[in-house]
Amino acid sequence: MKFRYIYFLFILIFSSCETERKNKSLSPRIKSISTVISPSNSEIFVKGDSIHIEVKTDNEIINSILILENDTINFKDSYKISSNTFNKYGKNQIKIIRQLSNDKTEIDIKNIYIYPKEKPRSINYEVLKILPHDINTYTQGLLLYNNDLIESSGQYGKSFLRKTNLINGNIKNEININDNYFAEGITIYNKTLYMLTWKSKKGFKYDLDTFEKIGEFNYQSEGWGLSTFNNQLVMSDGTEKIYFRNPQTFKIENTIEVYDNDGKVENINELEIIDGKLYCNIYGKDIILIVDPISGLVTGRINVENIFNRKNYNDKIDVMNGIAYNKINNSIIITGKWWPSMYEIKILN
Repeated sequence: MKFRYIYFLFILIFSSCETERKNKSLSPRIKSISTVISPSNSEIFVKGDSIHIEVKTDNEIINSILILENDTINFKDSYKISSNTFNKYGKNQIKIIRQLSNDKTEIDIKNIYIYPKEKPRSINYEVLKILPHDINTYTQGLLLYNNDLIESSGQYGKSFLRKTNLINGNIKNEININDNYFAEGITIYNKTLYMLTWKSKKGFKYDLDTFEKIGEFNYQSEGWGLSTFNNQLVMSDGTEKIYFRNPQTFKIENTIEVYDNDGKVENINELEIIDGKLYCNIYGKDIILIVDPISGLVTGRINVENIFNRKNYNDKIDVMNGIAYNKINNSIIITGKWWPSMYEIKILN
């Protein structure tokens, strides 16, 4: 008898839950009364284009509010803005709020994309000097500090940090990186050397003189290139995005997307800030881009494909990687993964 009571109780509870589930699944979906006709989501605009904002509704619109990154605009059912309103290239968001006569308020967020109008300039260079480079170095990060060339080399189980005197080529310091980490980009901030790792989502801080590890930091993406801009660290992750991070917390404070007239430029790798511009190479190509660090616009392009003849070397030669600024000569030192040489070049225009 007790078993039968429990059985009936179970059936009652199950039936009640099933009825509730069906009622929920059959509940009508709430539909928007108003519609954003323009712009469409993910619509592309070239810099200087006019962007038409238009909303439509069966009820009277009391007021519409257009919210941009740095501005708020009241309008009724249509309005036009210039794409010049947006400071950054790539993806931008606009929010459109409608206040309707039936006391309803509806909100839409649209993503639009801003493309540059002009092509990047082709930048010429001349080779000032050819320097030796260890062919066993899989160059990830490269920088020059007080006549010392500091370089990070990648590969699991083979990663290391090295400091070399630029004048005589003597190795001043070198440490191996734990086998679990693939060394990536490096930069200096407040006499501390920061280094990213590739897929471990962890970076390390080192004493600039001794290479003693003095701290760690975390991030959510892959780690590729690293540099310093004003009071922030600048980081790439292999996409078109560039992150500006707090040096103490490593939290993201700003993001730009690298764009030229053809759209986003992905595989952004090694980074170097030179005279307020961001120099970066594209992974897999012997090309250096000059990028506006405020807007993400590619303003210049340096092609170094013919800087040396790869046919004269074995198959171990890999892609160009490594950009170091020589402030004294106002020149750039570049190299690549397993390259036999480094090249000091001067920008001509």
